[in-house]
Amino acid sequence: MRKRSAFLFAFFLVVLLGGSANAQGNYEFLGAPRSVPDKFSPRYGIRYNTQGFDDPGLNWTKRAAKLAKKGVPESAISEMMAFPGSPEAIGKWIDDSFDEVQTQFVKCASLATRAKRVSPNLLYVVIMPSAFYEPYYKIDVAGVYYPSTHQIKVLNIYYIWGGPYTGWLRHARDLIKWEIGNYFATELSVRPEPRPDGWPCVTAAK
Repeated sequence: MRKRSAFLFAFFLVVLLGGSANAQGNYEFLGAPRSVPDKFSPRYGIRYNTQGFDDPGLNWTKRAAKLAKKGVPESAISEMMAFPGSPEAIGKWIDDSFDEVQTQFVKCASLATRAKRVSPNLLYVVIMPSAFYEPYYKIDVAGVYYPSTHQIKVLNIYYIWGGPYTGWLRHARDLIKWEIGNYFATELSVRPEPRPDGWPCVTAAK
C-alpha cells in the first residue's frame, strides 16, 4: 500500500484562506502553462517539464500593479518577477535538491549505504501553474510525490494575500527538495511525513 500512496506537502487553500478563497483560489501568478518538451537536469539527467515557466515572458508592468492592489508586497512580487532566474535554473534546483537530500540520508548510519544507491533516473518533475487539486486526498496542494510513477509535481510560486496565513510564499525550489525527500524516504522505507527533529535518521517507516 505504501507504494500506491501519494505523500503530500499539502497546501489547504480553501481551509486556510477562508472567506478570501474564492478571490484567490488557484491563482496563476506566472500565467497559464504552455506545452513544451521535456528537459533533463544537467548533472543527473532527471527528466522534468517546466510547462513554460522556465521563461514566463510576462508583462510585469501591468501584472505587478495588479498584484500590489491585491495586497501582495513588493518583496514577493520581486521574487515572482525573478522566477526562475534563468532558463536552466529549474534543472539546477532539481540536481541540487537531489544532492542535498542524498547527503541528508547518507548521514544516517543505518541508511547511508542504501541512500548512496538511490537512483535519480526514476524521477520526473513537473512544474505546475498554481496550487492544484489532489484527488487522492481531495485537497489543493503545493506539491506532491507519487511513488507508483516516481512523479513529482510542484507549483511554481504562490503567495497567500488574505486570511489567517497571509504572507506565506511557496516556491518551486523549496518544494522540489521537499518532494525529493519523500522520494528518498519511500525508496528507503522511512516514514516520509511528518518530519520531526532528526529526520530521517530517527524515523522508521510503519
